[in-house]
Amino acid sequence: MNAEELWTEFCFKKGIDIDTPYEAWAFGGEKDASDELAQLVLAGRKIGTASLYDAYVAEDALDMIPKAGDYSVIMNSKEEALCVVRDYDVYTRLFKEVSPFHAYSEGEGNRSLGCWREVHRAFFDQDALDTGVKFTEESKVICEKFSVEYVPGKETFDEDELIFVEPTMLFSDEITAYRQEMLDADSSFDGCFSMKGISDPKEYVDCCINWANPSREPDEHGAWGTVLLAIRKSDMKMIGCMQIHNVLTQRMRDYTGHVGYSVRPSERGHGYAKKMLAKALDFLNAFGFEEVYVSCLPDNIASKKTILANGGEFAETVFLESDKVFLEKYRFIL
Repeated sequence: MNAEELWTEFCFKKGIDIDTPYEAWAFGGEKDASDELAQLVLAGRKIGTASLYDAYVAEDALDMIPKAGDYSVIMNSKEEALCVVRDYDVYTRLFKEVSPFHAYSEGEGNRSLGCWREVHRAFFDQDALDTGVKFTEESKVICEKFSVEYVPGKETFDEDELIFVEPTMLFSDEITAYRQEMLDADSSFDGCFSMKGISDPKEYVDCCINWANPSREPDEHGAWGTVLLAIRKSDMKMIGCMQIHNVLTQRMRDYTGHVGYSVRPSERGHGYAKKMLAKALDFLNAFGFEEVYVSCLPDNIASKKTILANGGEFAETVFLESDKVFLEKYRFIL
């Protein structure tokens, strides 16, 4: 099946206007590598890609820079169309500031930031050479996240499917609505970083971006960490929020653990927390952790069920003096 045939089939079955713009492309690199990356997309492991901003400038193609909502048909090296994907988040970062979660989202190797940098330094060096530009640690990189919209022969639909994104202004309205609902319900902002105290979504987004920036100096929050928004794909509603630590302070090591999370009050009881914690554990695996700890209050039955459902084992009960509370710590072996 070629790209036009797959696009026509997709539009017919999904009720999409056939004149909707799309691009057909294969991943860059050697033939075998290109096909391997395409297979990672089909397997659900690869949900991101990156390109060099200056390459678009050199080719006078700034109007071709991807944006949220864009459709693509993914091809293999034989020019066979494999699936349709759609961008749901696109942002630009300096190469040195590309986050661990983006590296994870690209699905290559062990999905670590170190692996991503090694592979993409070589790729961007060649891309820069081909287009006559210079690649450095300061070069701007366009980071895309996408979801698979259609694979021929696979037409199942999960209305509760979640996609995970780092906070950006594309989701400012959802962040604002989520925060207000949590305040109205007098709910704990577990896993929301500093959301409770920051009413301005841009300030909150900037704080989250800075926290995940691997090029900055460590601070009182630990070297780095990641805030992820859990977005329900069917209506792009923010369902939950997670705070994931890849470097822990002493307080985190002794008491609170690697992950905090919360679910929007109106969306609780549907199994979303289980999916969120599973994603956090998989992400932490990319950092090489062999053990991960998650804590909860002894009377938080819902959180305890979520932890146990993901394979957590009770480790110990600790007393957090600063908050005057007992916490139950659970251990995950990755």
